[in-house]
Amino acid sequence: MSANNSNTTIKIQKPKEEKDHDVLRERLEDLVKVTVLVWSAALLTFSYVRLPDGKRILEFDPTFIASVFSGALASFGMATAAKNKANGNTNGNSPNNQSNPPAVVSAIEPKK
Repeated sequence: MSANNSNTTIKIQKPKEEKDHDVLRERLEDLVKVTVLVWSAALLTFSYVRLPDGKRILEFDPTFIASVFSGALASFGMATAAKNKANGNTNGNSPNNQSNPPAVVSAIEPKK
């Protein structure tokens, strides 16, 4: 026997039915992920939107929905916020960066 015979790999091909089944399963998985992503994005949007009379469309704590949205994005390999590579701080308030706090501007005009 030669050395070539010991290094040969045998490829076993799946039957066509199994390939089709795998493709359908992957499409169904993607459809469920996209549905959850759209659903959670819609709920998050509606939780912050106010009607012209000042009432909210939906009133609930969006924390759970935000975590579902983040998880759905992560399943596609996306992230909701980029981390600062220096110290892992996402909001830019590192101990060295607190010398100049941002100016506070009131959104409400003072009464006269």
